[in-house]
Amino acid sequence: MKSMIFRGFNLQAAPYKVVRETGLLDSPVRDIITHELARSDNAVSVFRKYKSRTYTLSGQIKAASSAELEAAIDTLKLNLLNQVGDMVVEWGAGFRYFASECQNVAIGRGTSDVTQCAWSASFFMAVPFSTDNTTRDFFTAVAGNTLGSFTVGVNNIGTYLAEPYLTLTLTGLEPNLSDVSITITNPATNEQITITDQFADGDIITIDCKRKQIFRGTELLAGVGNFPSWLPGPGLLQVSDTGSSRTSSLSGTYQARML
Repeated sequence: MKSMIFRGFNLQAAPYKVVRETGLLDSPVRDIITHELARSDNAVSVFRKYKSRTYTLSGQIKAASSAELEAAIDTLKLNLLNQVGDMVVEWGAGFRYFASECQNVAIGRGTSDVTQCAWSASFFMAVPFSTDNTTRDFFTAVAGNTLGSFTVGVNNIGTYLAEPYLTLTLTGLEPNLSDVSITITNPATNEQITITDQFADGDIITIDCKRKQIFRGTELLAGVGNFPSWLPGPGLLQVSDTGSSRTSSLSGTYQARML
């Protein structure tokens, strides 16, 4: 059975063993909201999202004595109940991380089960995706750009949308005494976010597409539009500004998410 560790607690180490998982490796359910058309025999989809999900692990505890078994039951509950963290599961040559919260631990122990019992635990995933907990470059970093608009190739190796963390460093941006607009775009979907402000030489702007936040240093900036995301596979990211001249550098990272 694959390695399973919850917040550092090994569920496959004696006296514990997981013998079955139900729902852990399933994809999340996609909720599709539709609107029935008044003058047509069909509906249109107006919104889609993946819903939170649950899974269950079932296993056994085998001990040398009744006292050891009961201590192991208490230890299992102590390490699972009222806990939120990653369920880390062996996957290929690495691991997958499932952000989980334990909802319940059930113990199946008959009157003749002196040194062994069955157990099961239910978990809730508010975020229904897994990751490999690795931060990767989303594209090859750009340095010394002087163009008012440039495009870079990106690559999302996950099976769900990538929402990168972008860092844009500005030097020599003109004008620096009036507003300039900077726009980040996914050309494939036309999703774009625009920041308009007065920018100074050396400003470092971070765009967190996952948390929907933009900062200049520690100052929170307002954006207009939709934070872009990228489908699995190769794609493009475009950066443009309304300045008359500039020198800029761009880097980006992301964590691949798996359905």
